[in-house]
Amino acid sequence: MTLDRGLQVLELLAAEDRDFTVAEIASTLGMHRQAVYRLLATLTAHHLAAPAGSGRYSLGLGILRLSRLAHPQLRRAAQPQLRRLAEALGATAQCVVAEGSEAVTLTVVEPSDEIFHLSQRPGARHPLDQGASGLAILASRPPVPGEPAVVTEARGRGYVVTHGQLTPGAIGIAAPLRDRTGRSLDASISVIALRELDIERAGELVVQAAAAVTAA
Repeated sequence: MTLDRGLQVLELLAAEDRDFTVAEIASTLGMHRQAVYRLLATLTAHHLAAPAGSGRYSLGLGILRLSRLAHPQLRRAAQPQLRRLAEALGATAQCVVAEGSEAVTLTVVEPSDEIFHLSQRPGARHPLDQGASGLAILASRPPVPGEPAVVTEARGRGYVVTHGQLTPGAIGIAAPLRDRTGRSLDASISVIALRELDIERAGELVVQAAAAVTAA
């Protein structure tokens, strides 16, 4: 099916931070080169793929437009709270949602006055059981045997703290998002910093931000 193959090409282009040749795409996905050329022509026409020089292709800027349309209500509710967190803590703030076994960054706000801070892009993925944002989502779900101790602890205090799990030297603090009935939204609010934070203060602010998103 053409749509399925086109989506496979997009997923491959998004999987690694590099550009791909037609031959690499064809070999990786088990497709004929002519079929890949046709798919790339269609994706390029819709700005979902883009020529990157030397016969290589990358994701197109049209992907950003599509990403902004995902979870629009959650994005609108989270954005002002992320801005407050980023400025109050001098840390990168983000809203993350679960997709299968992965945590996917929905929206990001970086601090305006910090020269050194982590940069994150919407659409970035990592395993749910790694990093504060994914672990916070797991903490909002019913307990399961063998879950990480940090998840169990987070249920008691309301937020997760990690050190260097995804980025060496980084501190992550995250709280799960719930709806007004208390049901998990399979999403979280988090901050990531490359410097020391007042963990208790930052945790309280993240929990308050999560509550404000729920209220919104």
